[in-house]
Amino acid sequence: MSQILAVAVVLLLSGSAVGQGQLTGSPGTTADVKPEVKAEVKPEVQAVLDAFIEATGGEQAYRKLGGLYRRYQWAAGDDSGKIEVRARPGGAFSLDMTMDGSEWHEGQASDGTKTWQEDAAGVCFPAADSVAILLQMEQDPTALVDLKKYARAMTVSGEVTVANLSTWKVIVVPKAGRPWYLFFDIETGLLNRMEFSRPGADGRPIMVDRSFHDWKSAGSIKVPGVIRERSLLGSVVMTLKAAEVAALPASEFVMTPCAQAAFNPPDERTSPPDVTKLPVEGAYHTKLIKMIGPTLVTSDGQSVSSSILADQPDVLLYFTAKWCGPCRRFTPTLVDFYKKHAGDRDFMIVMVSSDREKAKMSQYMTDYKIDFPAVPFDRRDSSGLKTAWGGRGIPNLVWLDGQDEVVKGSYEKGRYVGPASVLGSFKKHLAVE
Repeated sequence: MSQILAVAVVLLLSGSAVGQGQLTGSPGTTADVKPEVKAEVKPEVQAVLDAFIEATGGEQAYRKLGGLYRRYQWAAGDDSGKIEVRARPGGAFSLDMTMDGSEWHEGQASDGTKTWQEDAAGVCFPAADSVAILLQMEQDPTALVDLKKYARAMTVSGEVTVANLSTWKVIVVPKAGRPWYLFFDIETGLLNRMEFSRPGADGRPIMVDRSFHDWKSAGSIKVPGVIRERSLLGSVVMTLKAAEVAALPASEFVMTPCAQAAFNPPDERTSPPDVTKLPVEGAYHTKLIKMIGPTLVTSDGQSVSSSILADQPDVLLYFTAKWCGPCRRFTPTLVDFYKKHAGDRDFMIVMVSSDREKAKMSQYMTDYKIDFPAVPFDRRDSSGLKTAWGGRGIPNLVWLDGQDEVVKGSYEKGRYVGPASVLGSFKKHLAVE
């Protein structure tokens, strides 16, 4: 899944992302938000929230809600698809995101206490605390009625102009994570912008700017008809296609078996393999070879036998794609490492592409001088490699021993540690710099 899409998934969603969802200026700035000016009289936060509640249906309408269903059409560059959200007051929700013309889908959900995300391979993982509370707040149809459920502090910082509209800027300090910034139209009371940060694929915060437009009735309340989102990774537009108030019992939001497994993961290996227990040379990676199929492919389109892996005690699987910015930043490091050490050390790197076109995968290998082989384009998904070892986003580097057991991966007990961490451990194993 593209990084732009990863943003969308952890947004409306949040999320979301990578998985597998901006601005062209500096993070945390927006071109149409003017500097704060002192207002003669600043309202209390509750007065600003009350104005929003009154403008979108009134407190009684929100208190009577048993649930809310929404369906959006999203568009990000050349990609498009649907997002369906079912949510209850209090933070329980389920979200499914699909792509037009593809079987791809990802999701997020919460039982109101624990929040998880599901990648395209059907693997669930716990949402980080800062993402979890943001996801719950965003999907909760009564969040601004009971904002204290999600925040430990709030204040009106002043009056600012957003898109030529006078707004009250509300700073919200959530119970986990960095502050959120909410902008409410002074004249209408409506929320017209929200700024927040979320962890990117490399763990660094990404600033997200979301604007709300064309508010529409959904039963007894109103919801935004268009949501536009920007970050350093790109832009996503979500257009409301259907919305209705519906009674959604809590029993519909219990943890799935996938989610239960995410919160109770099996123990992972943290030390290099015991070479005395590995199969003899020529019999390594039987599972991996079978999954890949008979051939691998090189950057010039030539086929090589996947049996070359049988002589390598260690294999690094590299899950990557041309469209992925963090991947493009890490790939030269991995290529350089391979060129320096593959000739005198027994290991192999195998690329597993997440590009959506064969030509894009080939161009990526050519442009970045990727000399190690790749899984053929038509075997990327059907091989089962992504399900077995792909994690939930890219770039993802996975070190397999000769028995195809994970020695170290970019995801450890649900936390993303990144491909550089794996490569660093592998270098120590080989005793190289």
